Amino acid sequence: MRGYLIITALLFALQNSFAQLSVTPSKDGIKSNYLFVREDLLFVQKNIHLVKNQAVGSEASIYLRKNAQLLQGEGSYAMNSGNGSISIFQRGSTNAYDYNYWSAPVGAPENGLFGTSLLHTPQAEIKSNPAQQTSALNGAANPLTIATRWIYTFTGDSYSNWNFVGGNTAIPPGHGFTMKGTDGMDGTLAEGEVNNPGNAQRYDFRGKPNSGVIEVPVTAGNFVLVGNPYPSALDLSIFLLENSGAGTLKTHCYSDLERHNVTTGIAYFWDSKENGSSHYLEDYIGGYGAYSPVDPCTTGVYEAPIFKKVGTGEEEGRGRHFNPRYLQVGRGFMLQGAETGKVIFRNAHRSFQKEEGSAKDKLSEAAHKKHSIGQAPLVIPKIQLKISVNDEYERKLTVAFWNEATAEIDAGMDAEAFEIAPTDVGWLQDESSYVIDVRPHDPSAEIPLFLKVETQQSKITFSEGFSENIDINNLFILDTQTNDYFSIKEEGYTLELQPGTFHGRFKLAFAEKVPQEQLPQVFFEEEAIPVKFEIVQNNKLGELEIIGNDHFPVKSVGIFDMQGKRMLYRTNFDNSRSISIATGHWANAVYIVKVTGTDNKKITKKISVYN
Repeated sequence: MRGYLIITALLFALQNSFAQLSVTPSKDGIKSNYLFVREDLLFVQKNIHLVKNQAVGSEASIYLRKNAQLLQGEGSYAMNSGNGSISIFQRGSTNAYDYNYWSAPVGAPENGLFGTSLLHTPQAEIKSNPAQQTSALNGAANPLTIATRWIYTFTGDSYSNWNFVGGNTAIPPGHGFTMKGTDGMDGTLAEGEVNNPGNAQRYDFRGKPNSGVIEVPVTAGNFVLVGNPYPSALDLSIFLLENSGAGTLKTHCYSDLERHNVTTGIAYFWDSKENGSSHYLEDYIGGYGAYSPVDPCTTGVYEAPIFKKVGTGEEEGRGRHFNPRYLQVGRGFMLQGAETGKVIFRNAHRSFQKEEGSAKDKLSEAAHKKHSIGQAPLVIPKIQLKISVNDEYERKLTVAFWNEATAEIDAGMDAEAFEIAPTDVGWLQDESSYVIDVRPHDPSAEIPLFLKVETQQSKITFSEGFSENIDINNLFILDTQTNDYFSIKEEGYTLELQPGTFHGRFKLAFAEKVPQEQLPQVFFEEEAIPVKFEIVQNNKLGELEIIGNDHFPVKSVGIFDMQGKRMLYRTNFDNSRSISIATGHWANAVYIVKVTGTDNKKITKKISVYN
């Protein structure tokens, strides 16, 4: 016999409505008791005590299904107790040749450690079978067999610092681990989904639910593989900002955050090309994308890794549209230490966030009412720069604009490149390469680039990527060696470079700056002008009108602001006598118009634009 509770509505936990939750079988052990939650949130203010049921395959005390999640209050500092477990599904995204980076939401009841013995394969609504293990190269989908030779943790700064775990139950809470997917398919249907349609293995994590304060040691300058340690989503931005920087961070949408400078505040996510077919290291096609939280009131900024070959028909990387602000159950990522200390996960970082949605559930907001004001996150204005190297791979860089940032390195904002390719480009910060640069918006800024060519002459093409929440009229690459500006707004700029380092030689600019000695001379109307031209600003129509004559057709028109920045330059008027240039979208200001005729005679005039 069995007794159970199906939760079909939200459970609102206000003040002391929930005390400690205890789920146990009947006193004689014959009758199983458990909670079954589908698509909703189970919130427990204090701790949980679970006792194992005796029915084989359905021993768990709490079943979380269809994105159901478990949250516990901030006061839950003691470990959950008992020999019982929860059951929560999560799905991988790779085949037997590719890695997923995981973090377990559960641990063994005895000591809280995790291992593959806690993984199961779903058979029905509540019934699962333990996963099998193999030391062979490839795992299998049916029956679920995990290749334990690919299970590692990481702490350090080099490839040799991968720590083999294998099939041991030895992974502490909060630590991440690698695990490859499986070969084959498993059409077993449970909760309306098959276990494996071909390259996305579903696992049933069964163990004592992690809760409360979880600490992971980190060393200055080294990386550590960590992950979401809870059976709920994790507000990654809050976690990263609390574990980076210093002082108190005050925001308009969230309560004050007390920061401690233990990490750089950037999360790095492994991403690889789909459907790999080799276990050899040199055959892996993948890299680390970077997530910058910037501020709790924002969606943050994510930049995908450099691994995709450029070419027609090539598959985009999965990380292209990835936004990890609310990190799903079981997801692992890399952190870099800023100082030696401990990274701290807290229940306050937890959030009820369904993977297919983007808005927080009402109950999640209630559970987090102490912190969140409930406003929708802001989308940070940003521009992406794309750099193609030898038509083989593409580096993407993001510059984002935030008034609380500086042009220097800011913790939790600027993201250093995890890895550098033989020929590579980045934002130059302190002689290092960055893939995300967050700074105040300054239209006159010129942002220096890190650029190195390691072994052979390389062809490099700069082009504009996407822009979001900002209008950019011009975009240039400045070569400081020649002081030439190359527009990349309409088409890319390509150059070839010999091996060497070119840090700071090239910059991203939003407007051309003309040296003072090259500024156009302004002629006033009373001065003698050798050839008559009419230059009229028609503010009513929002047009600049230039009228010449048959003897003096227009060759080019340049328009400058009063600081000497060129705002517009046009040629190829086909000997036209009359030219109109739209100015309705210009800022109200005084501009200098410089007209050159086909005989290279020039005339300049000031105009005033009022829109």
